[in-house]
Amino acid sequence: MEYRNLDLEAFDYHRAEDGVERFRVRVAGSPAGEQKHAHAEEVTIPPGLRKRLRRLERRTLDLPGMIALGEDLAALLFPLRARELLMLSRAGLDDDEGLRIRLKVHTYALADLPWEYVYIPRPDTPPDQKGLDGFLVLDRRVSLVRYEVMGQRLVSLDAVGAGPLRLVVLLADPDTPGYPHLNLDVERQNIEQALEEVPEISAEFYPDATVETLEDALTREAHVFHFSGHGQFEGDLGAAFGSVEGEGSVVLVGDDGGAFPFPAEKLAQNLRGRGVRLAVLGACEVGHRDQVNAWTGVVPALTRAGIPAVVGMQYTVQDENAIAFSRRFYRGLAAGQSIDAAVTDGRLAIYNRGSEDERDWGVPVLYLRADEGFLFPQTQSIRPGEAAGAAPVRPARDAGYRVEPEAAVSPKSEARRDLERELEEFAEPLVPPPADQVDKRVLREKMVAEFSLEDLEVLCADVEVALEDAGVRVQGRPLQVNLEIVGGSGKRGKVLRLIQYLDRRGYLGYLVNAVRGHRPGII
Repeated sequence: MEYRNLDLEAFDYHRAEDGVERFRVRVAGSPAGEQKHAHAEEVTIPPGLRKRLRRLERRTLDLPGMIALGEDLAALLFPLRARELLMLSRAGLDDDEGLRIRLKVHTYALADLPWEYVYIPRPDTPPDQKGLDGFLVLDRRVSLVRYEVMGQRLVSLDAVGAGPLRLVVLLADPDTPGYPHLNLDVERQNIEQALEEVPEISAEFYPDATVETLEDALTREAHVFHFSGHGQFEGDLGAAFGSVEGEGSVVLVGDDGGAFPFPAEKLAQNLRGRGVRLAVLGACEVGHRDQVNAWTGVVPALTRAGIPAVVGMQYTVQDENAIAFSRRFYRGLAAGQSIDAAVTDGRLAIYNRGSEDERDWGVPVLYLRADEGFLFPQTQSIRPGEAAGAAPVRPARDAGYRVEPEAAVSPKSEARRDLERELEEFAEPLVPPPADQVDKRVLREKMVAEFSLEDLEVLCADVEVALEDAGVRVQGRPLQVNLEIVGGSGKRGKVLRLIQYLDRRGYLGYLVNAVRGHRPGII
């Protein structure tokens, strides 16, 4: 599934002297449009909301209570205009598209709220028949991710280097009173089973993990870091409302076999520069105070360290639910799904095994700072003009002349039309492209490096003309190919979306031909 982004900002939080909490929300970008900063909508946190959140955390909230809580959270994130853009964005998705809601929160007091429980029922749902299907994160076509706003460039999920991707799994179950025993052997078996037929991923397990074990595991580059064990937070609320003084930790095994809390900042520093693209914290928090949870410090710290995707748990989670999540999550990744879809599958695995009142499916939180969500992209053999299901590119396009006839040029390609008029008398036969294999990652990097945004628009116009000449129709009309249609943020994001847009329709070979026509020899 390909996800289109809806960027949602929550900012200008303040608490009045009477205790009323307010903030502003706006849709900064979506497939259906956006809101100007001046048109952001102000919302008020309902009285008693935080008390109900404590009941959720303590597992004393039943399904009707969770639905009511989810509707209040939805009213905060999606007031009138924002909800309209959400509905229009969902309605405009193709059958194989999903919507990624990227939540950009600018204050801890809001970031600590469990937005994964947002509830928006279908418009035709009777009030007395609301069920679990209204929770957004249980819909496979919706992904809600936390997007940390930082002064850093986005990092690609593509792994660095050749060979299989290295998955490092640290397992820690210290023998200390107050820390319940964890069934980490089952966790290990599930990961092994999920990846046993995936030679592209090499998993290494480190049981009874100590600080020295962590150091040994990171001697070589690692692409995925997984920690299974306990987490904790030691601290208090800060002087300013919503601020925190303290730090989160993962709990390793000490030299005496007991608990050894390892601070988030130290973990982040050790992972920095190791090539880690995904960190999974399969642990629960056991030492929380008030609103504070273990991953308040750990997950954002790893995100700030440059890891583009981090999965953590915002509340305690039952051991069997953590195991079910991990099993489905890794099987989804191994099957080539995006991290978004794999997280949703993990949530559904918890949902499938629990009662209606089970809340653990909303505990996993995904932090994502990347344009794409694929950790293990499927390298696909592409013969130019011969993608599966595509009509073959006519020889006149492949082996004819570099300059196309005037009548075949799209109206959107005026710059190319003028250039062709100047060069028409010098046109030479274009050698047919060799029928070799093209890696989509290589194609993307070459396009980003060699083409400007204006060049990309010209490229899109040529692909659109080639498809039209080949008789390609969608609902009786020629397939549109342009940067506005495909979306994406920045040149890299637009190139990625263009490749995905054509690839999932079986027409990527046309793009390969067009790239080679404009920049012979680059692929």
